[in-house]
Amino acid sequence: MPPIVETFADQQAGCPVLDPEFLQRALSLARDRALQVRAKISADWPRRSTKPDLSGVVRHPLSHDESAVWFCLHCDGKITGAQIAQNLWHCPGCGASPLDIFDTPFWSDDHGKSFQPVKSHVAVDVDRDEPEFQIVDNRPKLDLNEEKTILLIRSALLDDATNISEKLGALQAEISVDDETGVLIALEEDLWAMGKEPVQALAVAELLGLEVDFASSWSTIPFAWPGLGEMTSSTTEYTQMMLDGYAQYGGLTNKSPKES
Repeated sequence: MPPIVETFADQQAGCPVLDPEFLQRALSLARDRALQVRAKISADWPRRSTKPDLSGVVRHPLSHDESAVWFCLHCDGKITGAQIAQNLWHCPGCGASPLDIFDTPFWSDDHGKSFQPVKSHVAVDVDRDEPEFQIVDNRPKLDLNEEKTILLIRSALLDDATNISEKLGALQAEISVDDETGVLIALEEDLWAMGKEPVQALAVAELLGLEVDFASSWSTIPFAWPGLGEMTSSTTEYTQMMLDGYAQYGGLTNKSPKES
């Protein structure tokens, strides 16, 4: 099979891999690496898996089944023992892995009689094979869906928070995104300081090209005495104050983690 060269640019554009000298050097390194990988696989697998006997029988490196004829679950190809051994148990037709190669076509209604022999892509001189160019673009694509946008806005709210109450408010905030109206952030009145502008959240929304509207919400706060969280920025210190407060003034309807 001729080597495949993937590039972002077409053959008329300026791209280093289109330079013949650069390309031949790159192909030489790739072939050397392929030989190293092949040698490593061959060393790890039983000899009977890479060397057919006089009848063409080889042993599957994973299942240890033996046969002179093999079948590909992926493309329904019929493969000789010599072919599959030479291609290190990857289908010579479609490239399927050894997990898709079986000695019997158990999935076929006619026991594989309709399966066609796989033609191996054998080159007379691999060093002179003209590479096949494919223009691809595998660069990561930014997909700012609603879930990811909300995640960024909430993270920015946490940046704005200066104490535990505000951190809890950022975590508890109701955030919704609409393509037409932008972002709506509903902050719990007992947790977020009245009149405090979330500067970082506004900055992130601006970067994303979104308008922001704010609203106040009144829901069940996670712990009593939200004012305790305004006294510290340490979750550990707040937790101790909260436990002490419940122990002194609270009921005993729920057990603490230490008591459960």
